Amino acid sequence: MNSTQHTITRFDVFVPGSFPHLSYVTRVFLNPRTGVKFNPETSIKNTLQQPGMIAQVVGPSKSGKTRAVENCVGTQNMILVAGSQITAENTLWDITLRNLAESFESEITVMESSTTGGELKIAGGANIVGLAKAEGEASGSYEKGKEKSQTTTYSVDSFQTSVAQMKKKKKVLFIDDFHTIPEDLQPLVAAQLKAAAQLGAKICLAEVPHHSDSTISALPDLTARVQRTQFQYWSQSDLSAIGSNGFEKLNAVLSPATLEAFSLESAGSPQLMQLICLNAAEFLNIENRLLEHKEFQLDISQIRQILVTTHAIIDRDRIFTILDQGPDERGSPRNRYPMKILDEGDNYEITLAAISLSPPAAALTWASSNDNLIKRIDKVCTNPANKPAKTQIVRAIEQMQSLAEKHMPRQPIVEWSDSTGLHILDPYFLFYLRWSEKYERVRSGVS
Repeated sequence: MNSTQHTITRFDVFVPGSFPHLSYVTRVFLNPRTGVKFNPETSIKNTLQQPGMIAQVVGPSKSGKTRAVENCVGTQNMILVAGSQITAENTLWDITLRNLAESFESEITVMESSTTGGELKIAGGANIVGLAKAEGEASGSYEKGKEKSQTTTYSVDSFQTSVAQMKKKKKVLFIDDFHTIPEDLQPLVAAQLKAAAQLGAKICLAEVPHHSDSTISALPDLTARVQRTQFQYWSQSDLSAIGSNGFEKLNAVLSPATLEAFSLESAGSPQLMQLICLNAAEFLNIENRLLEHKEFQLDISQIRQILVTTHAIIDRDRIFTILDQGPDERGSPRNRYPMKILDEGDNYEITLAAISLSPPAAALTWASSNDNLIKRIDKVCTNPANKPAKTQIVRAIEQMQSLAEKHMPRQPIVEWSDSTGLHILDPYFLFYLRWSEKYERVRSGVS
């Protein structure tokens, strides 16, 4: 490699928090009804080319939806707004303007004219769509050959200006988690999005599957104006491809069994797979691209060491502790039941222990399917006749959901649905739970 060229490092290859240019994996999905394979990114691009249409990407949290859109439109062309940031009527467009880095206060300067005296000029340019001068006029006499200035504040129609500037700069507005916008604002924001799309703005929305109808529910008139692209959970093979592609860039190879273990623990999250691989590269002392090709074999204890190291740097300790302890006890203490490894536990510990079992699962029904909550609870409880009832477990999950919403309002953690069961919405929490010292012991004892 030429000494003037940039040496590829592990930080260039594995990028958990940004666009992974060197280890990005483009996925292809199979339509289960037609049996035809399709590229979801092609679908997004096609929707954004249709006038008046809004693209919607639907998939699990941390499943790579944002990165897919970035790959479609370019990171420099995307304006990212989280639904939870929208708290008032014009918040969306105020945030958009700040992202567009536009200044909407102009200084009017009275300057000398070389022939006839003076003229008014607007510093920074005029003819900004949506700009209206506020009260006050720039006026008064001045001496020839001298300069005076007066500042006049301009009010901004942030919606009109945003749309105009987005079209001019070819930007795509990307709104993540529409359902986290306050319910009373959702119809208004949906109507604004419809109007913006009709004016030519390119808009993309991202939602988790069980909230994917939030936009249409907020404004039924958007029906047939929103085109959905369904993202599936990342398969183990796709997650493994992140590792194989990335380590190839570092001139290294990890065994398929190692990459399979990493992909399984990533719980469908490409960001988590990126983080695990980054730590694996550090464990293997791969800082820069190796000068010679090298293969690495890791045993179970080494894989565990990498995963435990990853656990230590994931910031979920506080919410884990809160959910593990449950809400403050009032009145009589909670019932406790005999458990494996822990001897006994309450509804919250039994629920978390069940979630922590292998294989990692982002969704669990109560009784249907081969892997469900009943079976997992039976595994962690030592006495089948002395265990919590369904109503107690559901109540515990609902309490955990409320606690998570209170303490981490911008990152949903857990949710219960009577129709679909338990959803772990944050793969990082699932990983942290599984590799916590307490529940790793439970999982090892049950296995």
